[in-house]
Amino acid sequence: MSETRVTTEPYMPPDEEATANKDAGKAKEAAPGRRRLLWWVVGIVIAAAVAAAALFAFDDTGSDTTAVTTSQLTFAEAVITDLVQTESFEGTLGTVDGDPVTTQFSGTITTAADAGEIVEQGDVLFSIDGEPVILLYGEAPAYRDLAIGVDTLAVQSRLVGTITAAAEPGTAIQQGDVLYRVNGEPVVVLYGDVPAYRTLLDAPTNLEGDDVEQLEAALVALGYDPDEAVTVDREFTSSTAQMVEDWQEDIGAESDGIVDHGEVIFIPGPAQVRTIAAVGDSTGGGGPVASLITGDPMVGRDVEQLEAALASLGFDPGEVDGTFTDETRAAVFSWQASIGLEEDGVVDLGEIVFLETSVLVSDQLSSVGSRVNPGSPVLAVSSSDKVVRVNLPARDQGIVSVGDDVIIVLPDFSETPGVITSVATTATVDQGNQAVFEVIVELLDPTVALSLDEAPVDVDVISDSVEGVLAVPVSALVALSEGGYAVRVETGGGSPRLVAVDPGFFADGLVEIASDGLTAGDRVVVP
Repeated sequence: MSETRVTTEPYMPPDEEATANKDAGKAKEAAPGRRRLLWWVVGIVIAAAVAAAALFAFDDTGSDTTAVTTSQLTFAEAVITDLVQTESFEGTLGTVDGDPVTTQFSGTITTAADAGEIVEQGDVLFSIDGEPVILLYGEAPAYRDLAIGVDTLAVQSRLVGTITAAAEPGTAIQQGDVLYRVNGEPVVVLYGDVPAYRTLLDAPTNLEGDDVEQLEAALVALGYDPDEAVTVDREFTSSTAQMVEDWQEDIGAESDGIVDHGEVIFIPGPAQVRTIAAVGDSTGGGGPVASLITGDPMVGRDVEQLEAALASLGFDPGEVDGTFTDETRAAVFSWQASIGLEEDGVVDLGEIVFLETSVLVSDQLSSVGSRVNPGSPVLAVSSSDKVVRVNLPARDQGIVSVGDDVIIVLPDFSETPGVITSVATTATVDQGNQAVFEVIVELLDPTVALSLDEAPVDVDVISDSVEGVLAVPVSALVALSEGGYAVRVETGGGSPRLVAVDPGFFADGLVEIASDGLTAGDRVVVP
């Protein structure tokens, strides 16, 4: 009995094989720049060729060759598609530790976020003596009070008596406003650089000085010289006295044309009440009665961060430009009211903590009930964003860049998207004595991994890709005996015909091909 041998190349009639060989040469000439098929695809092709050869084997009686009918074959369509090749790297899922959150106040911790709690913008980190300390987002740390002006002016009372009325802390003060009253007599704010230091009146020898000129300028600005009869100069005249009388009558003061020492306070410009004595307090003798915020508008990166945070929380500060304006102050008022802070339009140092992102509390460094001082650590925190650290082998450094999208495979084999946020520029040596570069990957949805820490994961990185190419299953390739590759294409009735192809890029079980005899939609034989 004769022996039957199956080779790795499928049988072809001589004329068909010659045509395929000729077409193979044409396909190679038509696509000289196609991507090289990786070496291990050859193994797949050989396996496919063995299966294809089996379709045309002799039977064990030595009879003539009998082809398998088309109905017994399996086909797949040639398609136009994108092919993506990925590399997988091992990584460790965790968080990034931050500096401890400290307090700027002295007092007793009355509340504190618990370990494991995520604190976001607008949330309370902890409270000191019942006053909340709030997290706001920003890169620059808080280092000063934030208010409408850069200067603080101490106000001393020269009038002896009892405070019978006072402006509220946070009140905006302009020229002509009553700051407080002593025994019912108003103390009024006027603009000027020289502080009040004496009584101003129409003396037998006319009083002269810069303070007189300031008084005249202020009263003219307030509308007490409608006929423009007053010359604003350094001399207190009868015309000056008449303006004073009219003004005193309007504000409810004794209308005598004399401005007693202590009845006016000269300040450089618009101000805001920072602190002020309470109604019923005694005053006099030059003791402090109030402090005002005044001077140029406060500007800076910290102001801009405050404005951005207020806008994000729904409190309109006007333009987010880093300048503390009246609109900013109004937004601060509304925000303070919403969280139970003193409504004074000033963000005191220590009332807020600027951090770049939300944080995960890992430990309470100062427990509720403990006494703290400025600088005391209260909370240990880490970024609430989940990140993956990958030690990328030096040979693979070129396939990743900051901003690349990746897929993270979690321990339960679920997948979640991530983005590369940093790639080290300096190599280190890992435990296997291999040169590696640390790559940080941030999860786009950290909530899927809240319960995971220091967990092993895989990171799939796109190492190469092609778009809009003609592709068939890798298993459809047939290795020709004289070299090159072909596929068997459905003819519509007869036996499939061989069509020469030039393989290129491959991924996900498909291979890019170039061929003059194959188009999208053609069906090819697959084992």
